[in-house]
Amino acid sequence: MNLKLIEYRHPHKVAQKKYDALIGMDENKTELLFTLQNILDKDGMSNWIKKHHKKGLPYMENVVGSDSLIMLSGDVGCGKTELAHSIATPLSKLMGDEPVILFETPSDIRGGGHVGEVSRRITAAFDYAKTHLRKGEYGILLIDEADDLATSRDQMQAHHEDRSGVNVLIKEIDKVQREQVNLVVILITNRPNSIDPAVSRRASLHLTFKRPDDAILKVLFGQLFEGVEFNNGSLEEIVRACSSKKTAYSFSDITKRIGKQSMISAWRQNKPLSKEIILDVITRTEPSPMTTENNKI
Repeated sequence: MNLKLIEYRHPHKVAQKKYDALIGMDENKTELLFTLQNILDKDGMSNWIKKHHKKGLPYMENVVGSDSLIMLSGDVGCGKTELAHSIATPLSKLMGDEPVILFETPSDIRGGGHVGEVSRRITAAFDYAKTHLRKGEYGILLIDEADDLATSRDQMQAHHEDRSGVNVLIKEIDKVQREQVNLVVILITNRPNSIDPAVSRRASLHLTFKRPDDAILKVLFGQLFEGVEFNNGSLEEIVRACSSKKTAYSFSDITKRIGKQSMISAWRQNKPLSKEIILDVITRTEPSPMTTENNKI
């Protein structure tokens, strides 16, 4: 079966700009970046062990880098998909400017629901990524809305087609590791509790993306509105206005709604961007609703 994936070649200037624009999530960015390097740079860890541990680390050498799956989970608008799409450019620089190809599965990865179609399309997606990697290239296979393919088999009420799809997904993830392909699989989900445990436990890294708390909000607004002349206490007042809402704002709410609308409002009034304009926008902007699962957590 032929299935064409969307391909993005890195490094890319636009991707770097998007990566740099993801402010307030430095810890997640760093952890994802170096985990990807650890999985793909097969010699890097070995060289480190030879340098610092002359007798080797027999057990750890078998454990570290043994899984080629990463999971990113969290509420909508918290930056996980944007980070997954842009991470390949800084990764390429970290890998000595070697090319990194991001393969993205299509939105209709499940197909039309015909018998055996989900399983065939999953296999075709993995085959495409593996066969389209040239010598010296590294790859990332990105599966967004992963709960469509990896929902726990215990929650499927014995639906054979979905169960078979999960089984095939697990088999293909294992094959990537067994065949030593220069490929990492990234699953993204808004509902981590719905993912099959057999999939989750194969992840060498599971990063959770949360809505920013007050400390992160202060950093976020400070970076977002760099260049605005604030009086002492202005940032704290802006953060308090956000915290007064019943639901926390997502990163996307802050950058794409509050930030953008504040600039448009100041431009429309032909005034400098100010605390007062930002507070007015916050008053009129309600946070995006949280996903049902995240409301339960």
